[in-house]
Amino acid sequence: MSKIITEPDGDLQRRMGRTAHKLAGLTHDEVLSIMRDSAKAIADELVAQGIPIETKRFRPDVGPIQIDMIVIEEKVTKPEPAFRLQFEVEGGMGVTLTIKLLEFLKDPAQYVRDLFTQLGPMRRNMLRMRTQKQELNSRIYDALTKGAANG
Repeated sequence: MSKIITEPDGDLQRRMGRTAHKLAGLTHDEVLSIMRDSAKAIADELVAQGIPIETKRFRPDVGPIQIDMIVIEEKVTKPEPAFRLQFEVEGGMGVTLTIKLLEFLKDPAQYVRDLFTQLGPMRRNMLRMRTQKQELNSRIYDALTKGAANG
């Protein structure tokens, strides 16, 4: 299972820098700069598409989107630089996107296309599940308040 570390200690930060340098030939400062630029580019595109809505739930770093630079540490791999975008969409649903920097850098355009391709169906499925749960809750409430026990 992945462990996401949002505030790396000094040792972990050094390991992240060494790992990024080994895997991508980048320095720690270059990794952070690329992470910030990549996160901002994706956030700008999300805002341009009108996907996130204004909310007080998340810190508004780029429009209504909160951006955090993080480190993902998995048991079988070395720490990997990543960034997390958090925002809210219509219907009061919060969205958290965790993007591994090295996967994103392989083909940024395709990564963003895939991301947008997945967001629509995910939202529809969530709305469907929410509607079905509301209907079930209404039926249970009706059974409890208007059912045989009260009638």
